[in-house]
Amino acid sequence: MIWGNDRAWQQSVSVIPSFSASYGVWLGQVTPDQVPVGEHMTPGGFHSFEHRWALPAAFELHLQLNKAKIQERIHQLNSQTKEGLAKMSHVKLYTPMSSELSAGLVCFDVDGIGPDEVVKRMHDKGIIMSSTPYRDSYARFAPSLINNENEIDRALAEIAAMT
Repeated sequence: MIWGNDRAWQQSVSVIPSFSASYGVWLGQVTPDQVPVGEHMTPGGFHSFEHRWALPAAFELHLQLNKAKIQERIHQLNSQTKEGLAKMSHVKLYTPMSSELSAGLVCFDVDGIGPDEVVKRMHDKGIIMSSTPYRDSYARFAPSLINNENEIDRALAEIAAMT
């Protein structure tokens, strides 16, 4: 816990918004004076306790499967996704193609369709994806160990059909 007087708080800048009321400031939905200063300085991000509780089992699984093979597989599926999206003239890919610069998340836009609508259409087809929870939002895929090449191809085909 940190205490500061008004003069000290005026010299402080929050870097990562918490997912409390100050997140609305970051999104431009409310003004900073509408949120108590302490909320601006609360540790940022979303605290996903269920994911933290699962960490020991996840580390054990990764050690059993071999960390290098897991990394290779995730890069393979993400490369397949990025390469497929990059071929579509109605899609703008934001994630770098290089596996050295990206892994795990693939962000993109579909011309004329907002990210939330892209996600809704994909969910309607039984394909799980999300949009980024930021002011400038993008549709995003997160290919992982639970996916296979056919699922990636199916998702890409659905995006290709959004013209």
